[in-house]
Amino acid sequence: MPALRIHKDFQQVRSLPFCYLCGAAFNEGDLVDRDHVPPKSAFNVSDRQLVLKLKTHRACNNAFSVADKKVGQLIALRRREQPKSPRDLALRFGHYSGLGVAVENLNVDAAVWRWVRGFHSALYAEPLLGNQFALLTPFPRADMTSVGLKLQPIRQQHLVAVETIKSNRAFGNLDTILANNGKLRYECVWCQADDGVDWLCCFALDIYDWKDLGSHTAEIPSRGCAGIYMRTDRKAPNGATLNRRSEILIPNVDKLDPFSP
Repeated sequence: MPALRIHKDFQQVRSLPFCYLCGAAFNEGDLVDRDHVPPKSAFNVSDRQLVLKLKTHRACNNAFSVADKKVGQLIALRRREQPKSPRDLALRFGHYSGLGVAVENLNVDAAVWRWVRGFHSALYAEPLLGNQFALLTPFPRADMTSVGLKLQPIRQQHLVAVETIKSNRAFGNLDTILANNGKLRYECVWCQADDGVDWLCCFALDIYDWKDLGSHTAEIPSRGCAGIYMRTDRKAPNGATLNRRSEILIPNVDKLDPFSP
């Protein structure tokens, strides 16, 4: 089962021959950089060890510098940390009746999908070229409509991903990245679709128990981060861990969080 857990694992993936952001191989003369996945600013200084750092084209990496600053500040709120100067605050917050405070200028889903591409690249030594099917983060999303904000529902795919991760974790049957002094945990497993042909990756991600950054109301329950994606060829990568089915019932009390009982 592919895993990144020790220093050697993280060192080995620092020089993959392709840019995880665009998927293209590096050519002689390319301006290259290395990107922290997720951004270094998301973690306390004491937790910036065993970090996932991947080679990128410099232009690809620079395109996300503003988004990285914002998401770093968002996750830092979990540790009650804010920029020392208000001038450095990159996030913009809005207050909405019945919904509380919401971040208005950051697409969290897009940031997480970018990290998932990095996790895939590190685990399977290939760029992720494929389709994104479902993702739910701890941060509820809402769309502005003519009658106000409309919350996006929790979809069935999230429940399936959570149950799949918990079931396979019980058997130690997951591909894993454990980084940043254990504050980042990514787990995934490949499952065959209902058509019996296509293969999907179910994954879960936790950073600093970030579920607590989301909502905790009856109308908007707290949830963990989980999702599903597929490669372009609709197959599982070579060496990837495949879903294990069992007749044993695995406890799944919190059906919205892959890291809770």
